[in-house]
Amino acid sequence: METKHLPKYKVSFLALLTFDHLLNTYPSIKDINDRLTTWQLTIDRYFWRSPTFIFMHRFLLLFLAVASLPIFSNGQTTGSFQLNIQFPQADYNENRNLYFYVPEDYDPNNAYKLLVGFRGGPNSNAGQFRDQLQPLSDSLNAIILCPENEAHFWDEEGRTKLLFQYSVDTAMALYNIDPDFIYLTGLSYGGRHAVIVAMDTDDGPIPNLRGVIPFAAGADSHLQPNYDSAGAFPPACICIGLSDSNTFINVANSLHNDLQSNGGASFLNEIPGVGHTVAFPSFPAEMMECLEFIEAQYEVNNVNNFPEINNEILVYPNPSNGTIYFSILNHSGKIKEIKLFNYLGQFIKNLPVEKREINQEDLPEGGVLYLSVLTEEGIITKKIILN
Repeated sequence: METKHLPKYKVSFLALLTFDHLLNTYPSIKDINDRLTTWQLTIDRYFWRSPTFIFMHRFLLLFLAVASLPIFSNGQTTGSFQLNIQFPQADYNENRNLYFYVPEDYDPNNAYKLLVGFRGGPNSNAGQFRDQLQPLSDSLNAIILCPENEAHFWDEEGRTKLLFQYSVDTAMALYNIDPDFIYLTGLSYGGRHAVIVAMDTDDGPIPNLRGVIPFAAGADSHLQPNYDSAGAFPPACICIGLSDSNTFINVANSLHNDLQSNGGASFLNEIPGVGHTVAFPSFPAEMMECLEFIEAQYEVNNVNNFPEINNEILVYPNPSNGTIYFSILNHSGKIKEIKLFNYLGQFIKNLPVEKREINQEDLPEGGVLYLSVLTEEGIITKKIILN
């Protein structure tokens, strides 16, 4: 019988095809090994076993396995991809899909923020929610992670805390993530899961979260928080479309009001003309508004820690019942930001750095404000009293 040989150009094409397939489909070493075995069996089935070909294709398979190690072990995969993870932990021995988006220009020398999203019933899978969150990646310089949480829609909701924690641990093992900048959001049932993770202590402690954004949170979500621990809650931005059903609108309002009355930081983001979905054009902008609120809570805390320096900001008239004027003294450095905060330390608005006045329409009726000025030399603050 005549021995058939695979032409050299077909071997080269096979190498390129195999390598591309591995890179885009099998981002774990075990998957690579399994796929190499499958390719070997396929090749053996369709081509005669000449010694030259056997040596050649085994060498190729070995090369691909070795070449793939640094790519995957160092967590360099970028763009949108999916990992299937068998969590080995005794308290969460589950198989779950994790959907990632990693910026194409990811640099392992830089620490990235992490935005974790739990999908809801309106999404077909967690990958769809990942795609809806993807535009935020560039704005935040963040990695997007959406664990598949469908298994906990109706049963064992408390285990969502474990899914969150072990999914974050997986992401941090692969990428350089700043542990102080982890945000959590969720839609519908996923919004309820976000509330459970961030505010419910019945199934474990509250994780280290920068902020939480429940979007159209599922029924009775306002009953989930343990308000005795409200001091440990991350800042919350409660989003609700005003064309959603009254059930979800009432939940959003109750959750927001209960958080505020128990000392939590909460902002109710009401969106006209939007129903029970995040599939609308201004969704990224609404999320950015929430993230700005969350960040403002930390800026406030920092401002309140700085002593008032009366001789560096001159405010007049003070007290005032109208337009306020101010001057910044003894600072030669460039002014970077000027902000207003209320007496609780909650962010009100940014002021143009070139202006030196605060219009009456920008001020609340009576009370105490803090004017904060960030310069190249540091932050200075001034208390303003409104009559």
